[in-house]
Amino acid sequence: MSFKNKILGGFKKNIIFIVLILGAIFNDILLRKMTVGGISYWKPILTTIPMIIFISLLALFLSYRRRNYLYVTLSVFFGMLNGMNYIYYKHYSSFLSFSLLKQLSQVKGVADSVVKTLDLKVLLFFIPTIVLIVAIKKLKTKDFFVRAEQNRSRLEFLPPVVIGLVILTFVFTTLTNTDKSRIVKQWNRPYLVEQLGIYSYTTADFVKNIASSSVPEMKDEEATILLEDLVEKNINIKKENEYTNIFEGKDVYVIHYESAESFAMDQEFEDGPVTPFLNKMASEGLNFENFYTQHSVGTSSDSEFTFNTSLLPINNGTVFMTHADRDYVSMEKLLKDKGYYTMSMHGNNGDFWNRNIMHENLGYDRFFSKDDYNIDEEIGLGLSDVSFFNQSIQKIKQIKEEEQKPVLSTLITLSNHYPFDDVEKYPEFNVGHLEGTDIGNYLKSYHYADTALKSFVEGMDKEGLLDNAVIVLYGDHLAKISNSDYSKAFNYDKESGEYYTKEDPEYVAINGTFKKELTKTPFIIWSKDQKFSQTIDAPMGMVDALPTISNMLGIFNPYQIGQDMMSAKENNVVFPDGSWLNEKHYYSVSDSKLYSFESDRVIENPSLVVTNENIDKEIDLSNKIIQNDLIRFFNGLLAHQKVLTPQQRSIMYTEPVS
Repeated sequence: MSFKNKILGGFKKNIIFIVLILGAIFNDILLRKMTVGGISYWKPILTTIPMIIFISLLALFLSYRRRNYLYVTLSVFFGMLNGMNYIYYKHYSSFLSFSLLKQLSQVKGVADSVVKTLDLKVLLFFIPTIVLIVAIKKLKTKDFFVRAEQNRSRLEFLPPVVIGLVILTFVFTTLTNTDKSRIVKQWNRPYLVEQLGIYSYTTADFVKNIASSSVPEMKDEEATILLEDLVEKNINIKKENEYTNIFEGKDVYVIHYESAESFAMDQEFEDGPVTPFLNKMASEGLNFENFYTQHSVGTSSDSEFTFNTSLLPINNGTVFMTHADRDYVSMEKLLKDKGYYTMSMHGNNGDFWNRNIMHENLGYDRFFSKDDYNIDEEIGLGLSDVSFFNQSIQKIKQIKEEEQKPVLSTLITLSNHYPFDDVEKYPEFNVGHLEGTDIGNYLKSYHYADTALKSFVEGMDKEGLLDNAVIVLYGDHLAKISNSDYSKAFNYDKESGEYYTKEDPEYVAINGTFKKELTKTPFIIWSKDQKFSQTIDAPMGMVDALPTISNMLGIFNPYQIGQDMMSAKENNVVFPDGSWLNEKHYYSVSDSKLYSFESDRVIENPSLVVTNENIDKEIDLSNKIIQNDLIRFFNGLLAHQKVLTPQQRSIMYTEPVS
């Protein structure tokens, strides 16, 4: 038999194996079409072949009857893998990671939210399995597998392995240094899936999680230099300004405002503004109108963590779940050193996001959770915000009377959470042409949250709890609004009652810098005692919240990554996936493009490589601090006076200096 005939015979005998590979390629293309796009890219298609070969290699050592069972099992697995990633992407705009296994317990807490993202499109990923089963049955009736078994070669596995290695080697030679870095770091999962496919990404993620199950220890000298440089930098940029110590000794009420997006503050209908009271607070207080949350897959918990510590969340897991045993310098601990009583309040289960453990580590004296509240009214995922706020006011009043000291209280709202489908429980509010849409329901939910916020502030004032106090409010993350729904909000012609089309000059495309600006959330500092009526338009991230507030409270975190926005001259807002923005530019790591905010166009910048390297260093620094527990390590050195000068050590936890 000629070599050509042997090759053709090998392919013919393994036709089911080839159908399995083609089905996997189909699912990969389908997943990318339904999520990140890039269906015409050749690398994902090509890399799928060796990935499936190596995953299925065991089958080539089995009899044809047994390998068919394995092929069907693998096909079902590939369908589930793609289907679950599709659902996850709809919910989080990212892809599944083995590092998220510890977060499975959180699914029960947002079951309704997850179920809402299910749709029949998931069934499309099982088409290859049906085709595979049909092919096996047809060939079985023709005794195909009996004949193939009789002509089976012991070296049958060799050609597929060689083909797989050749393809992988070829693809590897086409990867840039940036591609290789992203595969190792995996900060940007959508990019990896778009460029290399779901199977290559999943394999790389599995290897990374196995390798990172034990974090490599840093050398003491490297860790010391890293933290010493950070502390010295923070001490050197620490300055007094007109806001220094203005809230020192005052009660602090932090409102973790669920799914609050800034764009809604500008939406108005016949019944009035969506958020009239939030707008009032913004107009009277310090309103940071270009605020970004910087969360990763930990969403709410990531925002809590970053707000309280001025560290970025890790990009391979969730700090609240996987690194709750580390030592952190937080607002709670710093205020406790100033004589404060600290407490947190939330109407959900205490173990959700591991808060019952992590809140204690952050320094809260008391965590009031679901068991501490009377669940007398439910909206969305649990206790309604109005009831939560009303009951919390009485708890705060009681603590104030018992402790006779200033308090820090963090109130985590719940009602304004996806899927926003308790419409009948929201107050009457007509959203015009958006009635019956997902974004319309969101705006109704947001309006209810605004009503609840008003009841809280007025209730606190009635009890005398706003005298000598400050309220800090931040939106924790986005509301998972689709581009098509955003388009309904921004492309409606009120005069004609029709929507603009892409051909109309008034049409607003939901992409580029505009889409990024839609990810802004509110950040407001408000006090009854002092009306600032000031808008700060400099871009800032959640890491900048603590440094900004700390200066006002007379505290200082020497390990902060952010900076005080009332003194900052310029600022880069860094996101855990490596994207960043400042006043002029937005760099999207997903498509490796730099956009101009002024023109909303892609531009070239010769210093982009250097800027990206600096951004990566900042992300890496924050990750190392968390993963290697460097704050605990450095505090140990400080205790023995082995680092910094005596003057620097004296500054670390004292008031700002000029």
